[in-house]
Amino acid sequence: MKKIDNSIQTESASERHARRKAVEQFIHQQLDDIEPRIRHLEEMRHIATNEGKTIHTYLEDLHKKALHVEQQRQTLLNRDAHTISHISQLNQQYEHLEVLIRQRKVLISQYESDAARLDLQLQAMKHARTHAYPATCQFCHSPIHMSVPTEQDILIVSTEIEHIHRIQADVETDLAILVDKADEVQQELHLEKQQHRQNMHSLKSDIQPTAQHMQQDIEQIAHAEQLHAEYAELIALHARFNKALDDAGQATQNDEKYKPRECFQSDFWYSMNNTIRSILQQCHFQGADTADFSRSSFDVEIAGYSKADEQGKGYCAFLNSVVMLAFHDYLNEQSKHTPGWLLIDTPLHGFDEGIRPLEDSSMKVGLFSYLAKQAVSQQIIIIENTNHMAGIPLDDNINIVEFSKDKHNGRYGYLDGIYDVSDES
Repeated sequence: MKKIDNSIQTESASERHARRKAVEQFIHQQLDDIEPRIRHLEEMRHIATNEGKTIHTYLEDLHKKALHVEQQRQTLLNRDAHTISHISQLNQQYEHLEVLIRQRKVLISQYESDAARLDLQLQAMKHARTHAYPATCQFCHSPIHMSVPTEQDILIVSTEIEHIHRIQADVETDLAILVDKADEVQQELHLEKQQHRQNMHSLKSDIQPTAQHMQQDIEQIAHAEQLHAEYAELIALHARFNKALDDAGQATQNDEKYKPRECFQSDFWYSMNNTIRSILQQCHFQGADTADFSRSSFDVEIAGYSKADEQGKGYCAFLNSVVMLAFHDYLNEQSKHTPGWLLIDTPLHGFDEGIRPLEDSSMKVGLFSYLAKQAVSQQIIIIENTNHMAGIPLDDNINIVEFSKDKHNGRYGYLDGIYDVSDES
């Protein structure tokens, strides 16, 4: 036994030396990686100092300037929205004026045609008064009975022509007004479109680049501050690590056992009890309210009995999975570094809940339903035999990988590229 202990101590010293070198190399590499970014922070501190400010007040000023630029951007966008609305109104007004102008031009053309027709008729009537019609037709020699137009007839036609000319003059005056109005609207529309282009140019060339540049400065300063804290933490970690290794090399052997249960906070047991009961209730487990997490066995008990004694060995894998889910939930809520993923091996091993006519009362369906809800915000890997999965509905977002144990068909096993010795050849 003494020989074995000595070999273990020698191996531990060797491992400790290798571990120290590896950790030292890692810490120095981390320090080298963030050193350039620390220099950038120091440059920003120097700029802030020259302006009579600390890095925090300098950052606050940047935030205020960024807020002011954002307000300018919002004001410009609001003004441009009003400009676009006005452009739309002017376009509608111009289109309406174009319709009215076309209507007036058509009317003028009609009046000109009517006046020309009546003028031709008037000239014919005047000609008939000075030149008598022939008494007979020169082609068929039939008698022609036509009365000579009177002065009254000529006056009526002349009056109608003058009336048409007056209406035409009114329409032409109205047309000129409409044309002038359309020109004014078109000029105003041109100015509004020009203003819109200027707004967009100002937004893209001045405001947005300024805002982006200031936001980049803010992010760089904040990131540099984080790096500075990380740098200091790594330096302190490096010092603590060296001291711990030095002290461990000089310290005498300590036979006192490490008791991790004593390190849990006072709310651990209360949290585990509540979480285990909640999970069991969601899994339709009868007697969920009697479940407790024992301090002595560090395991779940049902009505004061161990899981194997109370429920039988077939429930052990099921209840072990519930305990792991509760412990995982506690780590996610309380631990400084949350795991973010969980692997459960055969939670239904040896599990037989008998005949459950309703899916809502099935414990294995309830368990997998709870697992699916937990997988929304984290990764959960379940290894289970396919013949245990009958009757369990699976969501579309669940990725199912079947292990074929066949090198040429699908995936062989859990560890990709690892085969049984018998299948290596």
